[in-house]
Amino acid sequence: MKTILSCSNCFSGHSISTSKLEGKKGKYRCKKCYSWNQFDYRTEFVASSSDSLVLFDIHFKDQIPEHKLQGQIFGRYTTDFISDWSNEELVFLKDEEGNENDLRISISGLPELSRLKNFLFDIRTESPSPSLKIIINQNVNVSPVRLSITIDLLDERSVSGKLYLAIADQWNTLLHGSFTATHIYKIQFDEHGDSDKKLPEFIPNELSAKIHTLSGNILALQEDFSLLNEQTKEELLTLVMYHWPENQSTISEVHFKEGNVQVVFQLTQKKLNETLIFLLSNQVVPNQKHWQLFHDVVCHSESEPMFIPLLKHKFPEGYETNLGSSLNSKNEDKTLDWLDSDDVYLLDSFVRTVGSLDYIINDPIRNPLGFSLLQECFVRAKYKSCMRLLERGADPNQLDSNGETAIFKLCQDSTLRLLEKTTLMDELIRKGAKVNLQSVNGMTPLHWCSVFGEPSMAKRLIQAGIDIHTADNTGITALHEACKFGNSAVLALLLESGAKSNAKTLDEKTGRDLAFENLEIAELEGDEEKKNRCQRVLSLLDVYGG
Repeated sequence: MKTILSCSNCFSGHSISTSKLEGKKGKYRCKKCYSWNQFDYRTEFVASSSDSLVLFDIHFKDQIPEHKLQGQIFGRYTTDFISDWSNEELVFLKDEEGNENDLRISISGLPELSRLKNFLFDIRTESPSPSLKIIINQNVNVSPVRLSITIDLLDERSVSGKLYLAIADQWNTLLHGSFTATHIYKIQFDEHGDSDKKLPEFIPNELSAKIHTLSGNILALQEDFSLLNEQTKEELLTLVMYHWPENQSTISEVHFKEGNVQVVFQLTQKKLNETLIFLLSNQVVPNQKHWQLFHDVVCHSESEPMFIPLLKHKFPEGYETNLGSSLNSKNEDKTLDWLDSDDVYLLDSFVRTVGSLDYIINDPIRNPLGFSLLQECFVRAKYKSCMRLLERGADPNQLDSNGETAIFKLCQDSTLRLLEKTTLMDELIRKGAKVNLQSVNGMTPLHWCSVFGEPSMAKRLIQAGIDIHTADNTGITALHEACKFGNSAVLALLLESGAKSNAKTLDEKTGRDLAFENLEIAELEGDEEKKNRCQRVLSLLDVYGG
């Protein structure tokens, strides 16, 4: 007989003859992680440590034990399984501290379990089944297997039986004992609402109604509907709105499980709209939660959803109060001051109203610089609105009258948090923002990073391929700006990236000249902080020969 010793550090299993352990106490070193482990198999302790004494036998021939399913998985003694059976597949889930995903064992390729009732399905390593597949978590077993299974009870709700599974893998996996598995019914609906099999007769009306609601099967739903209470009817309306597809051409695959019924739907707006019409026509009145769901669906739709005319006709007051006032533009003068609330739902509504993500107010008084909607969000430093427009496909390279794009506005900002800035920068670059554009006065986004002292932003621009030597209309480079404003962190990054420390402006000034000028001003003003910044810049230039 063999005993498996499990390493307390890495859980590796070590097979050793039981006779060498009985009545002894000591320690052993793990062959995998080299940790020392204690063992104690003196006679008086054998009974109390039986949980860790799991016997592995790939040539098992005895009766499967009656005790509750237990065994050794990944070298650990394991018990308390939750079991499911569906479509010739047995699944065992370990329920440890409420986490059912801790361990998952799947055995598929079995004969129909009804054929196994009162018979023993038995395979051994010398006669393996080519169709049998055993998966532990994500690992497909390729080691020799000994599997015996018999079914004692099979009905519409559960399957009970006994199992012996031994695998000659590195952990000497062993699972044996009695189990009771929930009998899972898997049903699939296509986009037309047709299913591959009938619903089981034992399921309750509430569950049947939910399934028929999502499938769009109005005739079947009508049979269940009269038996439901008002709360359940409202839940059906919530169910429809939670699963509303993005647009009219989308087919969304939704997995739904309740009790021992698991359903896969191919949902379309057309079928759900039929269900919605049925519910609203049968006196299901939308509550505040429903109106919020309607609002969210409308704001995320590129075109007007099918249910809008129905809501306007059926519930005109509720529509005007909950949708009309927010979905119709509140910005009659188009000042965009509402952007200050950073409300992405209102932003989506406005985009739907004006019909463009790249909307520009063409008015020299209200929008003198010709900012686009995206630029306006960046100027106002509204993080959520900026991300929303970029995610939906707004043009990051749209120019204003200064020749600047959204990336300029981001580098000029001093109010957003650094994490928000870097996230927006990454998103702009990912969306194809051109980093080497120059504004009307010749500046680049890197110039502005030097002015505001943003090394994290400057680093991203450099990694994206910006030209660090580009000068503006007066010959000033990003290095000159960093020297002038005393931003040594950006200066160090530029020098390490190969910026010319002795570059001159059109009026023949170097970075050192600009730093000295500001040092003199700081001394006259008595500004110690500014003096220290200028001195750090001069020290850096000394190192790099500037």
